Amino acid sequence: MEANPEPTQQKASSTKPLRICCYGSSSSHTPSRYTAAAYNLGQTLALRGHTCVNGAGASGCMEYMNRGAHDNNGHIVGVIHEKFVVDGSDWLGANSVFDEGNRSLVVAKGNDLQERKRLLVEGADAIVVLPGGPGTWDELWEMACARHIGFHSMPIVCINVDGYYEPFREILKRAHKDELLYKHPSYILHFEETSEAAVDWIEKYLADPNNNTKQQNVIKRRSSIL
Repeated sequence: MEANPEPTQQKASSTKPLRICCYGSSSSHTPSRYTAAAYNLGQTLALRGHTCVNGAGASGCMEYMNRGAHDNNGHIVGVIHEKFVVDGSDWLGANSVFDEGNRSLVVAKGNDLQERKRLLVEGADAIVVLPGGPGTWDELWEMACARHIGFHSMPIVCINVDGYYEPFREILKRAHKDELLYKHPSYILHFEETSEAAVDWIEKYLADPNNNTKQQNVIKRRSSIL
């Protein structure tokens, strides 16, 4: 296990406590530059009083974001599928931070990951995406698509460590150029270089009354349909 990154100087949050859904790798081979960003994300959310919601993984970016939040007394919510429950009490693959403190595990049911993905974003104010593989991309693009066509207006920001998400930025630019998008790429996904910058952007975005009104209108419209 790698050593934790050095603590960084954090500024106080300028907004109310937020519930932030975080996606990222679960691979034990995740490069240290990505796990460092993940630790900093967990740390930043904790120190600013925000809740870190994630897939509860014991490796990769999920491990380090949970460790960063745990080391700074943050509130963590893990969402795990029932297939990893053993004898009703033990958990396969869940990070050890969920054994103590201000942490909770939510169990998703079903024959696929749809319920788990729904529970991850339920009640969330925003989504942060760390580097990850196909599972992370699936979660990201499903929510990006839903934002694009108006099912939600949660801001989504990718932490573009070492240019990892440049291909996603470029494909959105190409789709916009070829007139395949309903909205501008900057509305669908935002990109920041560091975890702290990503949280700064979310806080600023949600503090803007115009963005808050858009979010409430989307929620109201969906409720009337249902």
